[in-house]
Amino acid sequence: MGLVLATAAVVAVLLIWAAHGYLTDLYSKELQNRANVRAAIYRGTLINALERHRLVPSVLARDRSLIDALIKQRYALTSARLIEVNRELGARSLILMDRQGRIVAASDRRLLGRSDVDRIYFREAARENGTIFRVTGIKERNPGFFFAHAVRSGGQLLGVVAVEVNLSPTEAAWARDSGRVFVTNSEDVVILASIPDWRFRLLSPLLEEARMAALRSRQLGGLEILSMDWTGTGRQVRIDGVTYMRRDMAIGFRGWTLNYLAPMEEVRAEVNSVIALAVMVLALLAAVIFWINSKRAWRRLWRLKRESDELRDLNRRLSDEILERRRVEQTLARTEQSLEQASKLAALGQMSAAVSHELNQPLAAMRTYIAGARLLIERGRTQEAHASIQRMDDLIGRMGQLTRQLKSFARKGDQEARPVDLREAVRGALSVMQPQLDLHAVATGIDMPATPVVVQGDQLRIEQVLVNLLRNALDAIRDQDERRIEIAVVPGPVCAIRVSDNGPGLPANAASIFEPFYTTKKPGEGLGLGLAISAGIARDLDGKLEARNLDVGACFELSLPAVSQVDTAAE
Repeated sequence: MGLVLATAAVVAVLLIWAAHGYLTDLYSKELQNRANVRAAIYRGTLINALERHRLVPSVLARDRSLIDALIKQRYALTSARLIEVNRELGARSLILMDRQGRIVAASDRRLLGRSDVDRIYFREAARENGTIFRVTGIKERNPGFFFAHAVRSGGQLLGVVAVEVNLSPTEAAWARDSGRVFVTNSEDVVILASIPDWRFRLLSPLLEEARMAALRSRQLGGLEILSMDWTGTGRQVRIDGVTYMRRDMAIGFRGWTLNYLAPMEEVRAEVNSVIALAVMVLALLAAVIFWINSKRAWRRLWRLKRESDELRDLNRRLSDEILERRRVEQTLARTEQSLEQASKLAALGQMSAAVSHELNQPLAAMRTYIAGARLLIERGRTQEAHASIQRMDDLIGRMGQLTRQLKSFARKGDQEARPVDLREAVRGALSVMQPQLDLHAVATGIDMPATPVVVQGDQLRIEQVLVNLLRNALDAIRDQDERRIEIAVVPGPVCAIRVSDNGPGLPANAASIFEPFYTTKKPGEGLGLGLAISAGIARDLDGKLEARNLDVGACFELSLPAVSQVDTAAE
């Protein structure tokens, strides 16, 4: 009996020892799975918080009210605008700085007047064209997370708009977790943590001396080290006397890494409770273990199924949104083409009177030549009659050339970029506009080089821009005693066509002339779409359309990148 009891005791001890090892491994894997899920959730939450703020500076940098406030240096309502935006955004602060770095508007009015010219996010945003992100105050142990974007108008820096991301709610949510959560930057400095005492420490698991020296050379050596002692069980680490299972996950943003530490004490507690139950009811242990495993397996399976259904629903909504965006883009492209064609037809309508005048003169001359030819034939002077008929043929050719130019201008461009000689585009536009120029006695000066000036584009669309510029110039000089328009073709790496007039010049708010429906004409004389469409055509051709005042009159310049001789030959 004693031998049996001894054997049973030995077997029980062996079973308990085996069960202890088995349960420890099992609960460790489950803890690791939970750590993976929690780390993924917290990573997604952090990315969402950053992405939600990342787009705001670029949107505010295009806000007309903020741009006007920086231009006019009137900021009475600007802070109220930022407060309204931040009410929906929930950032720590929204800041608008002028070009000297002085805070002129903020959602937190206590910041007004402060100079941030030495802040790294202001300096870098002023140099860059896109949104930048910077973390400040690590050495001072008062970090700030800033997205910033330059505010520009006409290529000139007006100021910088910045959003300070409020990550305190994120850290507060982490603190409610039984595990430990912290985020390190690319230099292994803890910048976010569920335990406040861990912030601004250097992460140093198995750091070699060379790396520590490099960190000190960056003036980070003054920070304390969060000592992490690795155990012999792979992913387990010991911090401040507590053993955790560590799951680190790259966030994919600025070299940040999210670390989730699940306390191994949970595993020990669970294993000990099962072993205690096994000591009392060893026979029931297997059934209990199987039941627990089955229940948890079904729970995980149900959770995975639910997450899979949610993911499929999300993918479906994203696909629908992508299709809708594509339909909107196609509709917008068709609308832009229709506006361009409508602009051409409007120009043709305005030119119809001048065209009629231009055609009436050859028709009247032909009537005279016909009468003269009939009289010469009756008198038998056929040689002179042939000369009159030849002159009528020349007039018919002139009328045909004019109508061909108008029909060519009226049709749509082929949208296919090809080498275009800017001199031919100028000649084509002048052929369309010549009747109106002659009707109003406009003196034209043409300055073009003898060699081709070739760009990549669509000749009809370039001619449309030039016709719009000539029409505007003609409207500007209509009331002048002496009317003159100068056209110059300038070769170079970036070729240019300049259309100048001797009119009154551009209005005071010249920055608005390229906006749709802006016009200085009287009602019924124009819709204000000509320059907006012309600027859009220039952008489509990788060029730009600019305007400026001269000493007398105004000058519009269409700039397009030149095509090299090799590219021209290949075409």
